[in-house]
Amino acid sequence: MKRSFFFKPKRMTIPLWLALLLMLPIVHAGEQATRAVLMVRELVDKGEVAPGTTLKLMVKQGNIASFLGQDFELKAQWERLTGTVLDVGIMPQLASHEFIRSSKEVDITIVRNREYPDLVKQGLITDLTPLTQRFGFTLSEDTASGYILPRLQAYFDDRIYAIPADGDMALLYLRQDLLQDEANRKRFHERYGEALKAPETWADYLRLVAFFNRPDSGFYGALEPREPLTAWMYWMPRYASQAYPNQYLFDEQMHPLIASPAGVRATENFVRTVPFSPPDILGMGKDYSYTLPFFLNGKGFATIITLAGAKLFNLDTSAVKGKFKVVPMPGNRVDGRLIRRSTLIYGNNIVIPRQSRQPLLAFLYAMWVTDPDVSVDSVGVKAGFADPFRYNHLGNARINAVYTTEALAVMRNGLTDVVPAGTGLPGDDEYIAALNQNLWRAAKGELTAASAMANTAQEWERITDRYGREKQMHYWRQSHQLYPHGREE
Repeated sequence: MKRSFFFKPKRMTIPLWLALLLMLPIVHAGEQATRAVLMVRELVDKGEVAPGTTLKLMVKQGNIASFLGQDFELKAQWERLTGTVLDVGIMPQLASHEFIRSSKEVDITIVRNREYPDLVKQGLITDLTPLTQRFGFTLSEDTASGYILPRLQAYFDDRIYAIPADGDMALLYLRQDLLQDEANRKRFHERYGEALKAPETWADYLRLVAFFNRPDSGFYGALEPREPLTAWMYWMPRYASQAYPNQYLFDEQMHPLIASPAGVRATENFVRTVPFSPPDILGMGKDYSYTLPFFLNGKGFATIITLAGAKLFNLDTSAVKGKFKVVPMPGNRVDGRLIRRSTLIYGNNIVIPRQSRQPLLAFLYAMWVTDPDVSVDSVGVKAGFADPFRYNHLGNARINAVYTTEALAVMRNGLTDVVPAGTGLPGDDEYIAALNQNLWRAAKGELTAASAMANTAQEWERITDRYGREKQMHYWRQSHQLYPHGREE
């Protein structure tokens, strides 16, 4: 329920800036945002935050509209309500630990889900748990308006280090018009003896991308990045769905399981999309910025990206508006069960650097901007790519119009299939870099799938020993608990 913001001063004499604020129009916001603004005013009143204080926020290019709001309305609202100034800048495309370590004047920024363990161990981000207690903030999980996946997006080692601000689970996008085309349906049935439909398994998926591949016409079956920095994102759903309830990365003693037949099968499937992809798919830097334009311009059959893809493909300027379909990630059949798994790829959630000059104000801003009501204006902007991260977003009419109701429903139905991002371990950067490099070499044909996984397993063993096996076992037990528990079809 939306509440009108109302503030009653505690004494007759109040600062001029506050008197001016109280004369401004009433702003509608939820209870979480209202409390955050009250706390800012209290801090100012006590002298813990100076009137007119500047809060320096650094975000990525694709997220800046989500924090500024449509026509800068969120920035203006925050400044009008609190009397503080929000200075928003664009952060470089560097690894977050490099950026945070070198940027001494950043008060609040965003990082990806899998980066928390390394940022914590390097002492670069603030433990927010004491601030949640001080300001009465909770990571509510209620299915009316709570945060969607807070355990996967906010915590490390049972402490809160981030405030969720972007729901980035991987989804599969297909050309629905091509699936429904009668000539295609007839040709597919003649070739395979089956109906043409969305894939249930990764084997089905390979058959579809091969069927629709038309390189001579500049049309490609598969538009999944295969460059060496993001390979894990597209491999993990293939791997995690190889066993019931999950195919895990390590055993209880932290020995890698990825060189198993399951790991080899997942890698073989990952590699087999390359012949049905655009010619530069293996090039350095050819990430989603390379693959998405193909799909957006009607030059491909399938792509994997977050819910942001639906927002992009649904634009009036899109060649595939009204022609695409969002479907669950494919899976694998295990003992008669269909196991589907996805993971959180990208994802930019709010953290406070340890060197922040205004950690209290930064936390209250994060609390305000992720409020159920305020965040609708963040997620709903057409130019921003912060995806729905609260349950009320999924039923909001404005957000449904931007993302499509179908895409939001697929996301919601797939939430119980999401495995944690990366490894969940200190040293994640090193673990994932080794995996990415070997996947890339396999995709280039330099290694077999079995060799790629064997190499990765050997490197993972060395990384584990370097960080301390007993310590890593502790963190792996925590990550292991966050995996899905037995959902099947």
